[in-house]
Amino acid sequence: MASLYQPVLVKSPEPGHALADVLTLEQMIALLREEEDYWTGDQNNTKLMITKLRKIFYDQWGWNSELIRGAKDIEMRYQVSIVDDPTEHTKAVRRYQDNQYQPKHRLVTYTDHDRIYGNTRVGQVPFIYQKDHQEIVLPDGTYCDCAHILAGLDAYNYKEPVSPLPNFLFFLNFLVPHVDSNVDIVTWLGDIASSSGDFMFYYLNNNKIATPEIEQNYINTDAPGSDMLGDIDPYVIAAKYDVGATNGMRYTDILTDYYLNPKSVRQQRFTIYCDSIGLKDWNGKSFGNEKDWMKYYIKQLRDNITFQIVSLTKLDFRTIILLLQIWFNQYEAILKKRLLLQIYLDQLKIERAKE
Repeated sequence: MASLYQPVLVKSPEPGHALADVLTLEQMIALLREEEDYWTGDQNNTKLMITKLRKIFYDQWGWNSELIRGAKDIEMRYQVSIVDDPTEHTKAVRRYQDNQYQPKHRLVTYTDHDRIYGNTRVGQVPFIYQKDHQEIVLPDGTYCDCAHILAGLDAYNYKEPVSPLPNFLFFLNFLVPHVDSNVDIVTWLGDIASSSGDFMFYYLNNNKIATPEIEQNYINTDAPGSDMLGDIDPYVIAAKYDVGATNGMRYTDILTDYYLNPKSVRQQRFTIYCDSIGLKDWNGKSFGNEKDWMKYYIKQLRDNITFQIVSLTKLDFRTIILLLQIWFNQYEAILKKRLLLQIYLDQLKIERAKE
C-alpha cells in the first residue's frame, strides 16, 4: 500500500507541460518586473504587489470569497473569464459533473483600458499567462510553480481560517468543517487534498478504489513536485523577508536574492519550512512531535477535502450527505488521508536530513 510517493524536488516539468514552454527563473523575474512597473509608484509596496501579481494566476472561484478574503477588492491588471471550452492559452479549472471530470477554463486577457496599450491588445492573452508559464526552472535544475509562491505569500499577508462562516462567526468554527490556516490550504495542504479528492471521485465514478498506479498518477498531476516546491518556498520567504511591507523590497528583488544569492536562507529551506508548519524537535532522523502533528493535520486535511468537493461539484442533497460522511471520518480506505500525509512527511525528513 505504501508504494505511493509524494514528489517534492523534481528535475522535469509536471505531467502535460511541454519542456519548451517552461521559462527560467530569470525570464520569469523579468516578466514579473514588467508587471510591477505597470503599477507606477507601487513597486515597493511589497504586500500590495504580491496580491496584484497573484491575481494574474489565481483569482475568482473562491479566492476572493473564501481563501484570501482580505485582498478581494484589490485591483488587477487583466480581465479574467471562466469559459466552457479550452483555447490555446486557457488553463483548466477542475470541475466535476455527475462525478466525471468536466473542467471549466480560466482565460486572462488585456482589457480595453490598459494603461500602456490602451485598447490595442484587448482580448489578447498576455505572455506571462500563456502556455502555463507559472511553472519555471530554477538555476539548480529543479522545477517550481512561481504562482504558488505568490498565493502562499498573499495568504500569509491576510492570515485567517478558511470557513463557510462569515468572519464575525469564526468563534463557531468548531461546529463546521474549517481549515485553521489559509496559507496551508492555498499551498501544500490544498494540493494534497486535491489528490485525495480525486481518489474519491474515481471511486464514485467507478464504484471501486483506484489502483496504486492510478492514485500515483493523480498525485503526479494534482500535487506535482513543482507545485509542492512552490508551496514550500513561500513559508521560507515569509519567515526571512518582510513580505507585508508597504514600503519595502520589490517582490522581484526578493526572488532574486532568495534564489540567486549563494548565501540565501534557501540553503536552509526545509529546516525553516518544517518549523513553520509545526514540525519540532528534529533529532537527525525524525521530529519529536510527529504523532501530534499527524493527528492535527489529518483533521485539517479532512476538512480541506470537504471544501474541495464543494468547490468542484454542485451542492445538492447527495453532495451534502457525502460531505457529512467525510466529516465523520468515513471513506478512509479511499481518501487515504494518513498515507498521503505520511509520504509527504517522509520526503520532508529526507530533505531536512540533508541540511
